Amino acid sequence: MLLAVLVAAALRFTRLGAWPPGPYRDEAYNGLDALGVLRGQLALFFPANNGREPIFIYLVALSVALLGPTTLALRLPAAVAGTLATLPAALLGRAWFGRVAGLLAAFLWAITFWPVHLGRIGLRAGLLAPMLATAFWLGTRAYRERRAVLWLAAGLVYGLSFYTYLAARFTPLLLLLFAAYLVATGRRARLWDAGRALWFVAGAAVAVAPLATVLLRDPALLFGRAGQVSILSPEVSGGDPLGALLGNTGRALGLYLWRGDSILRHNALLSYDVVLKSDNPAGRPVFDLLMAGPFLVGLGWCLWRWRRPAAAFLLLWQLVMLGPTLLAEDAPHFLRAAGILPGAIFFPAIGLAQLWAWPRLPAVARRLAVVGLLAGSLALTVRDYSTYARQPDVAYLWESAAAELARAARAAPQGTTVLIDRRFTEGWPSIPFLLHGHAFTPFDPAKPLPALAGPTTVFAWPYGPLDFLPGAVRPPARVAIEPGPLARGDLEPEPYALYTRYDILPGPAEAPPAANFDDRYGLSAAATLDAPDALTVALEWTPGAAHSPDASPPQVFIHVLGPEGMLAQHDGTIGGGLWPAANWQPLLRIDERHTLALSRPFQPAQDRIEIGLYDPATGQRLPLLGASGDVVVLTPDG
Repeated sequence: MLLAVLVAAALRFTRLGAWPPGPYRDEAYNGLDALGVLRGQLALFFPANNGREPIFIYLVALSVALLGPTTLALRLPAAVAGTLATLPAALLGRAWFGRVAGLLAAFLWAITFWPVHLGRIGLRAGLLAPMLATAFWLGTRAYRERRAVLWLAAGLVYGLSFYTYLAARFTPLLLLLFAAYLVATGRRARLWDAGRALWFVAGAAVAVAPLATVLLRDPALLFGRAGQVSILSPEVSGGDPLGALLGNTGRALGLYLWRGDSILRHNALLSYDVVLKSDNPAGRPVFDLLMAGPFLVGLGWCLWRWRRPAAAFLLLWQLVMLGPTLLAEDAPHFLRAAGILPGAIFFPAIGLAQLWAWPRLPAVARRLAVVGLLAGSLALTVRDYSTYARQPDVAYLWESAAAELARAARAAPQGTTVLIDRRFTEGWPSIPFLLHGHAFTPFDPAKPLPALAGPTTVFAWPYGPLDFLPGAVRPPARVAIEPGPLARGDLEPEPYALYTRYDILPGPAEAPPAANFDDRYGLSAAATLDAPDALTVALEWTPGAAHSPDASPPQVFIHVLGPEGMLAQHDGTIGGGLWPAANWQPLLRIDERHTLALSRPFQPAQDRIEIGLYDPATGQRLPLLGASGDVVVLTPDG
């Protein structure tokens, strides 16, 4: 059991703040509400971001109080809950199917991809499974031991599950169906337990009452999100809810072994080399191929022994808790299907327990087979998750570019004024969360900025007018331009640079430009070898005496040449077009940097770096005054 807990912890805590990149906006909204809790803004239901139950947000508040506003703080409660969930999984599995099955269930919870991912993301769905497992284990003990205190404890924990995730609202149907099963199979007296079962009802009612009161006062909180994604909505089902339900049913039943959630933010995709290029990607199912056999054995065992209450409850558990994804869009949905866990892992646990005790094999062989299957499944999870977490598209969909903006703003030197376009602070909740406690000023790009007197860093949206910025810079000054990392939304086909960073440092130039292109542009340049096959070229431009703001800006090229030809190149507008030449003023310097990947390691003895300007309309190069050619030749440092 200790080994299972340690394995679960290792898989959930390793690089927790970085894998997956983020935080995603849903995690950040939890963080913003947690900051509100720390300011005394307490609630039983948090209405922002389509409404969220409170327990996870209060745990995040505790985590943020300890660690500060970080991605790690947002995810720590999920990792702790996911690790500790091995205990109720083992206890419930042992109570229902025996000691060996219980321990195997603990290991399967520790190593299965879906529970691992739930334990690594700062979303409230990760609390539902351990809460249900604890409630059902206490209920099982109460049912068998006929003790009122256990019925009460089971009811209280069950009631608290409604404070975790909205899928808990399906569990009353599960309990009603199981009660009907007990009556139909002649166990009415055990169900009633001489009235002691009413303590379960009382405990659940006491626990649920405060939340129920809040939701009944404002039914929109209760049904708001469900109405947006329900197949009863014509926008979701296309006017055919029955057809949508049938299609969802087939897809949802396939999530165990065939195809899981294909939304990349929720799940890894199958066959990375092929499926990522497909128009129809398939998500990783709950269980890998090594667990397919044990799962089917366990499922068959439960179907064959359906008259056993534990087997019947497990089957009903799966059917009912698939409801949240059956009745909504994007089935099978990783988060909405979270309620099937940890019950789902009991199927392969039963199958492995059968193999562990199979008398036709020697004891050593069958136990080595079980250990080998678990070890292989662990290896597949580690491989798949490490591959998943490092995919560029995963970083896009977890909004890592917004987090990078916040990190860059926090790292600004002391005394630097940080200005951030309001669209970032209002549109990406991770930015105000990660910047909590750090000085920054949102600005409206539609309004002129005041004169920038000291060192200033500006994070701007690069796809709109930039006229607000040049007018605020007072030469002499140096402006370093750096495009931000790539981003891509769920419905956007191509990634784009999320922002442009402008570092503005007032003061005169330290030295005149080293090169003069047609008296229109001055250039000082340097190159650095970051690695044998990676080169960074830094360019500093100044407008010359003949610079005309009305003239079309030239293109800059960087060529890295070897005896065999071109090793790497860059071609584009000066400053990436992010500081239009029409806005250049005398004594204003524009910096830009370009990193080039070389086709082979750079060899200084035979390779050369050339930089020049040309007219994009004619292709004619601008002459380099005072030199015999029209290019600047660099020798890299490093």
